Amino acid sequence: PEEETPSAAPPRGPQVLPGNYVVRLTLGEKKFEERVEVRLDPTVNTPLADLQTQLELTTKLRDMQSSANTALRFLDSIKDQLKHTQTTMKNLNKEPDKEMTKALEDYIKKIEELQDRVARRSEGLGLGGKSQVSDRIGDLFFSIDSTNAAPTQYQRNYFAEVEPQFRERMAEINKFISETVPEWNEKLRGWNAPTLTTRKPVEF
Repeated sequence: PEEETPSAAPPRGPQVLPGNYVVRLTLGEKKFEERVEVRLDPTVNTPLADLQTQLELTTKLRDMQSSANTALRFLDSIKDQLKHTQTTMKNLNKEPDKEMTKALEDYIKKIEELQDRVARRSEGLGLGGKSQVSDRIGDLFFSIDSTNAAPTQYQRNYFAEVEPQFRERMAEINKFISETVPEWNEKLRGWNAPTLTTRKPVEF
């Protein structure tokens, strides 16, 4: 599995249905296992079928968010590598190739454009840009997960709008991985510059 970036917030995932479960924890070579019973709050009268529908949709949203996060971490990595290449080539050459210098700047701009199409970027002073697909997925997840009830018709309709947007963005990222990064690496090799470490396409 992908390594998650540490966060100050506790992990959040879909609420499981009432029932008996086995919880497993692995720490290095040590493994711990405990059986637990999840009970529904006695004050909640939501039918089990509604809770099942809620779980199915929040699980889909969780998986979509995970894929979007993986894509964003990859773009961050490529951007960092390009900035490192800029520094390296400047240190090696007092007057680096002008075409290469311009290309590296353009590559970084391309990365930022892709990032902005997936998630809202902070603009400082607590301000953010326009909400993007990753933000919409997270907002929808928390609105559905915050109550013990089946998703509303509005929430279902909103999911139907967000899902194709998500798939379009992920397809763009995977095209970038499979086509653009190899093209950039060919250019970088021609300039005797460090090449980019890439990855397989993101599953979604």
